[in-house]
Amino acid sequence: MTEMLGLPEGCIAAIISSTTPRDACRLTCVSTTFRSAADSDVVWDSFLLPEYPSSSSSSSSTTWSALWKKELYFRTCHNLIHNGKMSFWFDLQSGKNCYMISARELNIVDGDVIYEWGWFSIPEVKRRFHMPDCRFPEVVKRSEIGPIEIGGKITTSLLSPKTTYVAYLVFAGNRIWLGDDDPVEVFVGLAGSINGQKRTVYFHREHQDGDDDGFFPKKRADGWVESELGEFFNGGDKDGELLMTIKTTDKEFLLVQGIEIRPKKK
Repeated sequence: MTEMLGLPEGCIAAIISSTTPRDACRLTCVSTTFRSAADSDVVWDSFLLPEYPSSSSSSSSTTWSALWKKELYFRTCHNLIHNGKMSFWFDLQSGKNCYMISARELNIVDGDVIYEWGWFSIPEVKRRFHMPDCRFPEVVKRSEIGPIEIGGKITTSLLSPKTTYVAYLVFAGNRIWLGDDDPVEVFVGLAGSINGQKRTVYFHREHQDGDDDGFFPKKRADGWVESELGEFFNGGDKDGELLMTIKTTDKEFLLVQGIEIRPKKK
């Protein structure tokens, strides 16, 4: 470290560029030279993926090109895209792309039948169901007893290449009635491929301790619950559509925020 302190700021910035966003933030505490290097556009431009400008949007009047690259990076935290129907952000640890597909963007069988599914604004959800904040303007709740079929898709070119992703259904699971112990059939894989991952999971309890291989839902830091649907490796060598499906037996009171796709933790 002593030898590095004597290097020119440009050399330090080049070295930090080969680390991660989390490392860059930590290295600002080493010295004033390190702080200047770690905050530089050279470093944060390396963390911004090439496809980002075409897949982002902002309600701010400030143009993206006018921002410091570090500011641009952190402004992407849960940035709404696709007319507010998807949320996009970077994983701070790896710098990889992450997405959540809103309930409104999902293919929900009979989702527009008002006596089977109800759509609620976030203020109404918080008042009626005492739920935490949501990334989107509305969520959907199963109103009547019956089987549930939900599907989601995302273009693989939006995902970071050479990355293993895990898809999760994000929902409220504290009031799922009828058939709580029944298995849920889920699938994650490329459209038209027979090599997707089919799994059986459960929605009936939160299980945070021990290794359950993702078969049971877990409580999230934001107050919602997530259930792992499956994994997908994005090689980045060809475009396609990643499909995610959920099929359940008769259930009621399932409150869905969306499907989240994020890099698998090492």
